Amino acid sequence: MDQQIISSGVPILILGLGWTGHFLIELLSQHHIAYAATSRHPTTKDAIQWELPQDNNNCTHVNVNNLPRAQTALITFPIISSECITALMNAYESKYGSETQWILLSSTRPFSGNPSDRHGPIDSLKDTSGRMNGEAVILKQGGTVLHLSGLWGGQRQPRNWVPRFATQQAIRGKLLTRQLHLIHGKDVARAIVAVHQQFNKAKGERWVATDGGCYDWIQLFLAWASDEQIGIARDLAEEDNICRQALGDGSLEDIVARGGVRPRLDSRDFWDTFQLEPSEFLQIP
Repeated sequence: MDQQIISSGVPILILGLGWTGHFLIELLSQHHIAYAATSRHPTTKDAIQWELPQDNNNCTHVNVNNLPRAQTALITFPIISSECITALMNAYESKYGSETQWILLSSTRPFSGNPSDRHGPIDSLKDTSGRMNGEAVILKQGGTVLHLSGLWGGQRQPRNWVPRFATQQAIRGKLLTRQLHLIHGKDVARAIVAVHQQFNKAKGERWVATDGGCYDWIQLFLAWASDEQIGIARDLAEEDNICRQALGDGSLEDIVARGGVRPRLDSRDFWDTFQLEPSEFLQIP
């Protein structure tokens, strides 16, 4: 990392390079927006080695000495400790001032309404990672939380997810809850840059970001599942009373052709507010 960049500051500091960071760096480079990025185990010379403690007992002081000044600090990883995120924000703003724009990436999992937009009910019991603790602090201190649906792109491909659902119980769950909400890494990067540039619209708010639609798990199974998986799905659709009531008569192909799968998550508020549209969509043969 160029010492001059660290000294003068950058528009965006990516805390936790990770999968999302690589898409973001590509976009920032295209638009000639300077950035700095951290990693627990840097694999390139451009990444700053840094890690946020996640144990309350280790958060009395968070070392930010090797972090540069940034207009926007993006946190890409879950923070389960309210004490640790508070210590990070206090230490960073004590060093650089309180004008930092904080963005925290999160999951859409806790949004329990059907349909559900960013104002919809949040079920804390679905927050299995405990990340809502960190979200509450970010929002209270004027940051924003970007809740992302299923992340895909690069090495993360939905066709590779299908084999994970190999048991009758797992396949039954997908027949009954058919919606798959996705957002591509390229659109995640575009969303982050938009929030960075128009932070006055985002301050203190939660947002839901999907590609605007949803996909049918049955269609994914027909395209990419093994013969054994498809056989189990066909048996369930014909012989399981609850599945048959939910799906109706006909083959799996007939069920897909009838459609009826509507998005549960509504992200129109985000795209409209920031004057964007999603650009990447999953193609299912």
